[in-house]
Amino acid sequence: MDFCQDLNTEQKKAVQHEKGPLLIVAGAGTGKTTVITRKIAHLLVDKKINPDKVLALTFTEKSAAEMSDRVEALLPFGFLDLWVSTFHAFGERILRENALNIGLTTNFKLLSSSEQWLLVQRNLEQFNLDYYQPKGNPTKFIEALLKHFSRLKDEDISPAQYLDFAKNLQLDNDSSEEEKTLEIKRINELANAYHIYQNLMLQNNAFDFGDLISYTVKLFKEKPNILKKYQKQFQYILVDEFQDTNYAQYDLIKLLAAKHQNLTVVGDDDQAIYKFRGASISNILEFKKDYPSAKEIVLVENYRSSQNILDLAHKFIIHNNPNRLEERLRISKKLHSQAPDPGLIEHLTYKTLDAEVAGVIKKITQLKNKKNHWNDFAILIRANSQAEQFMPYLERNEIPYQFLASKGLFTKPLVIDLLSYLKLLDNYHESRAMYRVLNFEIFKLTPDDIIVLLNYARRKSISLYETMQQYQLISGISKSAAAQINIILSLIQKHTNLAIEKSVGQVLLDFLQVSGYLKQITNKDSLKFREKVLHLNQFYKHIQKFEQSTLDKTVRNFIQEINLYEEAGETGSLQPDFEEGPDTLKIMTVHSAKGLEFDYVFMVNLVDKRFPAIEKSEPIPIDDKLIKEIIPIGDVHLEEERRLFYVGMTRAKKGLFFTSAEDYGGVRKKKISRFLIEAGLAKEIKVKPSGKTEFTQKIVETCHGLPAQTGTSLQYKYLPEQKFSFTQLKAFETCPWQYRFAHILKIPVPGKASLSFGKTMHATLYNFFKIILDQENNQQADLFGEKKPVETIHELSLQNLLKIYDTCWIDDWYYSKKNKDEYYKKGKEILKQFYKLHEKQWPKIKYLEKAFNLKIDKFNFKGAIDRIDAVDGGVEIVDYKTGKIPKDKKNNEQLYIYAIAIKEILKQEPVKATFYYLEDNKSISFIIEEKELNKIRTWVLDMINLIIQGNFAAKPGFHCQFCDFSSICEYRK
Repeated sequence: MDFCQDLNTEQKKAVQHEKGPLLIVAGAGTGKTTVITRKIAHLLVDKKINPDKVLALTFTEKSAAEMSDRVEALLPFGFLDLWVSTFHAFGERILRENALNIGLTTNFKLLSSSEQWLLVQRNLEQFNLDYYQPKGNPTKFIEALLKHFSRLKDEDISPAQYLDFAKNLQLDNDSSEEEKTLEIKRINELANAYHIYQNLMLQNNAFDFGDLISYTVKLFKEKPNILKKYQKQFQYILVDEFQDTNYAQYDLIKLLAAKHQNLTVVGDDDQAIYKFRGASISNILEFKKDYPSAKEIVLVENYRSSQNILDLAHKFIIHNNPNRLEERLRISKKLHSQAPDPGLIEHLTYKTLDAEVAGVIKKITQLKNKKNHWNDFAILIRANSQAEQFMPYLERNEIPYQFLASKGLFTKPLVIDLLSYLKLLDNYHESRAMYRVLNFEIFKLTPDDIIVLLNYARRKSISLYETMQQYQLISGISKSAAAQINIILSLIQKHTNLAIEKSVGQVLLDFLQVSGYLKQITNKDSLKFREKVLHLNQFYKHIQKFEQSTLDKTVRNFIQEINLYEEAGETGSLQPDFEEGPDTLKIMTVHSAKGLEFDYVFMVNLVDKRFPAIEKSEPIPIDDKLIKEIIPIGDVHLEEERRLFYVGMTRAKKGLFFTSAEDYGGVRKKKISRFLIEAGLAKEIKVKPSGKTEFTQKIVETCHGLPAQTGTSLQYKYLPEQKFSFTQLKAFETCPWQYRFAHILKIPVPGKASLSFGKTMHATLYNFFKIILDQENNQQADLFGEKKPVETIHELSLQNLLKIYDTCWIDDWYYSKKNKDEYYKKGKEILKQFYKLHEKQWPKIKYLEKAFNLKIDKFNFKGAIDRIDAVDGGVEIVDYKTGKIPKDKKNNEQLYIYAIAIKEILKQEPVKATFYYLEDNKSISFIIEEKELNKIRTWVLDMINLIIQGNFAAKPGFHCQFCDFSSICEYRK
């Protein structure tokens, strides 16, 4: 395959560049992802480089997934160990394998920003604060302190370095003695707080995201043998969005690339917009100084925007000179469009904010009616709060939209519903929560019935819960309402009892099923219900993370934690659904729009102090003497805002609209944004007719007169992912409707004791056999990175195996203490018997938990093989099953798929496949036959082709009684 086919000259040079450092300056819309993915494919296919020799790093999970998917699509074969990930995922992977070498555990927990806040809040007294002693509510102070610690890690400053700096702090003579005393006290207090914070993290076996980079750098610097291993492995390193790296990340890259120097960095200094996250623009500006022999390739052929849009953007961004690569390297970054037609560029001015909002919607609707789709439009805002101005207008006009915010999970209607119900279980008399529950659609209470209850509660000065208990005494309650009230009371009583002994996750899932709430939100395919399922999945993941991080998994403890989050102003992380699907207009911040493109972009509220925004200095800045990055000269904040504006402009393909108003509700009229003046657009302002009321009313009436759109009844056809697994195929074969629940909607299901036990046993055997494998390879190292004497495998004791079992034990989803104890004892007996059977005749292991990506026709098939052993004539596949040997014949498709992967990817001969049943400590094996491999390949393709047709008709039958979704399935038998 010619990976340079249809590329322009500069793109081809970038793909074919093989040896030495390379800087690719890739302007907006110039196909940088295409270049990176083609370059990886070129190395793997044309240059025969093993996949595990290539490392590609980027910043977001979405970008990493897109890059990985595009590489997979280009490759004509499957592969193992393709290292395409975010910086943080890479650091986590390295530390999970090697943290013991610097005295850290490998089973650490990764804390979110909210969890970090809780950890500090609960241990605030340990910080011995005086200068920074918070007065009253410590919420904002803790947030500022954590931001300070994060920035220190961005700069790769350890607690020891900070303490040493504080100890030897020298202040200039311009300060008074009192000022010097206070400053020394302040810095020493901060350094000590940083030290205490890191100790708290270690005591709680926890890392934050900054730790993933800083500890990896520490590992590589302190243990050169580990660094040498990865330097040898990664012959080629590619970094996307290089302008967004911080000092520590760049330090990590330089350490890894030191041996081979085959480092390719791709970026655009004009799109460096993450200074607030610690990104250091100096990295891309200084790259040529660090690598003077680096080749430069500049991509300027733009495949996105019209030429006049590009010209306007370039005319604007040059105001950031001389702190741009164009000036530094004496290169031309002026983009050349491949689009033949000129784009629309307009600056629309209005008298009031209402008129601006209505005018934007009117303009979008006019363009939409010219055979466009809602997906073609984006409203870009500088701050999330500005979205609130547009959403009511869009809803009123039934225009389907999505607000793609990164925060706000706890403010979503479904999550408020579920939190309200859980709050009732902790406190029956929380009338606000009860009012929310009464309004659930599933209960079908009318507004009149609810008003009767509210009036009675107010008159009697009792809670809504007490009122419901007395509903028979209340006149005006309908018979249907009385029946629903009984249902609500019985649900609350049931789940109150359940909450005594079950975790919050178990209680929530039981409520969702028995109440009918889950069935209601999964029986339609509209955008409204699709978003509800998305929010449910993310809320349940939040609950799972809570349960993993605490011993007290109760509803009460969870609600207390949520209350603390709300006190801290935390609204919950939200992962927007960027996948193609429903035809909706998008509202998002300019930061969120990075990497996206739209036919028509509206940049709104372009007035002074909104865009550019007012600079927010760091509440607790790092002393300049500690900062390691090179800080550019000039107005750093204004240049960052200018780059952000440039990013917004270059999202547009066919039309770019700037809007502003004079009146945003303040006393004075707003001044127009200086960026519009710099872009030369302010000169084109046309004064709109005077008369605020008439003008606003005219536009609003026009908007209200728009033809009704599909709105919440918008039908959406779910498109399956183009990645498949055996579990997916088997689910679809059993029942396509079950597949829809599990793999399209991804409905959370209650865990089972058998699943927890199965995961425990798998993890135990993996860790046990990993020790054996390491010993065989003579790779076991102590904490100082020195080789241990090779022990004979036979000396590995049963006590070691049982100790591993205790470490791997998963303590969830057992329905009683007795049930858990029974499983625990059974696991020990299984392992004792397992050890006795295999002692002194351990298998010759080649691979453990080997993940693979198999190419079957044009489809990607993923899986992981428990164990691969060396046997006469080839290898044996071993798959663990926790239970007993089944009475009926076991289907062999799964292991035959593994056999195909071994033949095609590992280039080894699978001669035998084995199911090992742990409860019986017996195995069932079969010989791999070539004709069966061909049959299985056909079966896989048949199943995939049926799935991608999107027909998920139910197939009810005997299997319904074992289905996780039977309680919400109207087709079940």
